[in-house]
Amino acid sequence: MISTGGFAVPSGPLSILGFIFSVVTWLFIRWPFHSKARNIVIKDKRDEKLFVTPLPTLVTDDPLSTSPKLYRPFRHGPNFITMGIRKLSWDNWIEMDSYFLRYHDMKASELNKDFNSHVKYVDNPTTKDACFELYEELVRYLTHRYPKIYRWEGDKVHNSLTKEIFAFPAYGHYHLDAAAVCLPGFWRLKEKFRMSLDTLHFEAGVPHYAAKLQKSMNRFFQNLTPDKPVERNNFFIQLDDGLHWSHRMGDQAGTEVASWATANSNDLSIDEIHFRSERQTLRRLPRSKAVIFTVRTYFEPVTRIAQEPHIPGRLAEAIRNWDETVSFYKGKSHWDKILLPYLDEQDRLQKERGVVEQNEEVLFPY
Repeated sequence: MISTGGFAVPSGPLSILGFIFSVVTWLFIRWPFHSKARNIVIKDKRDEKLFVTPLPTLVTDDPLSTSPKLYRPFRHGPNFITMGIRKLSWDNWIEMDSYFLRYHDMKASELNKDFNSHVKYVDNPTTKDACFELYEELVRYLTHRYPKIYRWEGDKVHNSLTKEIFAFPAYGHYHLDAAAVCLPGFWRLKEKFRMSLDTLHFEAGVPHYAAKLQKSMNRFFQNLTPDKPVERNNFFIQLDDGLHWSHRMGDQAGTEVASWATANSNDLSIDEIHFRSERQTLRRLPRSKAVIFTVRTYFEPVTRIAQEPHIPGRLAEAIRNWDETVSFYKGKSHWDKILLPYLDEQDRLQKERGVVEQNEEVLFPY
C-alpha cells in the first residue's frame, strides 16, 4: 500500500487511477480495427509520429482562490443536438478552483469505503501501459501548471494541500499469473495465484520485507533484462519427510492456510527433521518480457547432511544468528531444542576427528 495521508490506495495501476480521483476519467483504449469482410487492419497514420504534449503555462496565483467556471451548456432559441466540440487550450486540460478540497475529500471518503467499486481496469498489458502513460501525463502537467500544490521530488509526487504522497514514476507490479507447482512443501497455489509480488511476500510474512527488501526487489524486477539471468538459494527446516507436502503443517486438501501456527511438532524426533533447500532462477523472456521464476528443491534428512564436513557447525551458527522475526518465520521454536543440540554434538565429533581441518571455502563456495 502507498500512504497518501488522507487514505491508502493499492500500489500499481490502481494507485495511478487513485491519484486522479479529483478528475472523473474515462480511459478509452484504441484497438486496431479489424475488418471482417476484408480481413485487413486499418491503422491511424498519426501513430507514425510520436506527439509530445506541450507544457502548460505556470499558474502563479493560488489556484484555490479562483472561483469555478460556471459552465451552462444551453442557450436561448433552438438547442440542436450536436457534438458541440471546440478547441482545448493545453493550459486548461485540468482545471483547479476553490471547489477542489470539498470534492477531493468526498471522493477520498468514497474510495476509503470501497476502493474497488469505484476504480477498475482491464488487467492486460495494453490497459496497464495506458494507465502508466496517463499518470505520467498528469504528473508532468500538474507539477508545471500548479507547482504551489503539486511538487515532484526524487521518486515522489507531493500534494501540499492534502499532504498526499504518490510514488513516481510508477512501476507495474508483477503478478503470479501462471505457475506449475508440484512440490510446494506447505503452501497451495490457489492461495497465491494472481497475487502481486509485494502481496506474495507480505502474505507469507517474509522477514523485514517492507524495510529491507521491497524497494530493492521491485527495482530489480523492473531492471531485469533477458541477457542477465540470476540465481539464488535458500533453506528451511521441515518437520517431516513430506517432499510434496509437510503433513505436520496441516492437511494438504484442507482449506485452512498452512503455517507454523498450525504446525504439529508433538513427539518430534531428530530422524524426522529434514533440510529443505531451494535453488531459484530468475530470467526475463526476450519476446513476451515475462519474468520466469524456477525452483529446484533439494530435500534430505538433517542426519544425513550433518555428516558432511563443516555442515553441523555452519548450520547451527546460522540458526543462532537469526533475529526474532526470521526465527518466527522459519518456525524455530518447533524444532530448535531438538536440532541445535544434535548439530552441536555432530560438530564436536567432527572437530575431534579432524574433519573440519579441510578447506571450508573450497567445499562450499556459495
